[in-house]
Amino acid sequence: MTDKKIFGVTALFNDPNTLIAAARKVASSGFTKWDVNSPYPIHGIDKAMKMKPSKLGIVTLIFGLSGAVLALILMWWTMSVDYPMIIGGKPYFSLPAFIPVTFEVTVIMATLSTVVAMFAFFFGLPRNSHALHDTEYMKKVSRDHYGIV
Repeated sequence: MTDKKIFGVTALFNDPNTLIAAARKVASSGFTKWDVNSPYPIHGIDKAMKMKPSKLGIVTLIFGLSGAVLALILMWWTMSVDYPMIIGGKPYFSLPAFIPVTFEVTVIMATLSTVVAMFAFFFGLPRNSHALHDTEYMKKVSRDHYGIV
């Protein structure tokens, strides 16, 4: 006989309302390490699970604003200090000319930081194997059932 370690207990449900009711019961029972699986997002499941708001928006805001500031500083330094050029009789640093580049750098910094933070810190990736990968439970919850682990 092989000694297999039990990963967890799974429960399958046929409709999302039953899943939400079960999630409320599990959350009120005091369990801390559990998750819900469904083939699509279910509205209200985060409240039923008593989940805390994600800090991912703060990461996105910080890196987006830092991208905007760095873009403006680099363009100001380049056009006003390092290599000043008078273009069309305008001052060395005319803000309207630099808005598109600032916007693009803000978006790219916010996007890249969000993706990196999601995969590295929030999702715990890279994760090459999981105890539930090739189980019948995962086949069902990715098609037409709802489950709690």
